Amino acid sequence: MTLVLVPPGTAALGRPVSIDDDEQHHLKVRRITPGAEVEFTDGAGTRGRGRLLVQGRGLFLEVDSLEQARLPAPIVLGVGAGDRDRFTWLVEKATELGVTEIIPLETERTRGVASGLRPEQLDKLRRRAREVLKQCGGAWAPELREPVTLETFVRRAEPGARWLLDAAGDPPPALDPALPACALVGPEGGLSDTEQSVALAHGFVPVTAGPLTLRFETAALSAAVLIQAARAGAFTAARLA
Repeated sequence: MTLVLVPPGTAALGRPVSIDDDEQHHLKVRRITPGAEVEFTDGAGTRGRGRLLVQGRGLFLEVDSLEQARLPAPIVLGVGAGDRDRFTWLVEKATELGVTEIIPLETERTRGVASGLRPEQLDKLRRRAREVLKQCGGAWAPELREPVTLETFVRRAEPGARWLLDAAGDPPPALDPALPACALVGPEGGLSDTEQSVALAHGFVPVTAGPLTLRFETAALSAAVLIQAARAGAFTAARLA
C-alpha cells in the first residue's frame, strides 16, 4: 500500500488532512488517484490509514485510523559538518537506522569549508529524512538541529552513554536499551587536540568502530549501528542472567 507523508501534527480523525505540493506531485507521478486507500505517517510518530479525496484543486487525506508510535530511546549523533552532499547521505541512512537526533557541529576543521553544510539547507534535509520513512517504514524522522559549536554540543549532551568515535578507543561496551546514547564524530582530519580534551572533560569516552580511519559519514553511521548492537547485547545478557 502507498505510504503518504502528511505535515507533522496534522492527522486527526474526522477532518481532512492537507497534503503539501511536493507530496501531491509524487502521488501524481505514481498515478495514485483520488479514492485510493493509503497508509500515512507524519514523521513525528503518528501513522495510520486513510483515503485520498479531492477538495478544490488539491488532494487531501481522510483519516480512517491512526496510532502514535512509541518514541524510541534517543540516539544522538553530533557530527562535524563536512561536505553537504555526504551529509545528506548521512541523514538518509541515519533515518533508516533509527537515529533520533542529528546535530551538525562547527569545529576547527569545518570552518570555511566551501562545500560545507549551510543552515538554509536544513529544511530540505528534514524533508528528505521524512521521505526516507516511505522506504524504511519508520514512524519517526530524526530531529535535525541547527549547527552548534562542539563546545555547546558536549555541554548540552544528555545523561547516558557518551561516545567519542576514535580508532584508538576501546571496543563499545554494552548499553542499557532504555538510556540515551550520544556519539561525537569529528570531521575530515578529525578533532583538534583541544577539542578532544573538551569532549573528554565532559564525560565522552573514546570508542572504536574499527582499526581504520573512517570518513565522517561512515563513522557516524557506524556509531548508530554499534549503539543499537550494544543495546541489544545488554538486553540479551539481561535475559540470560
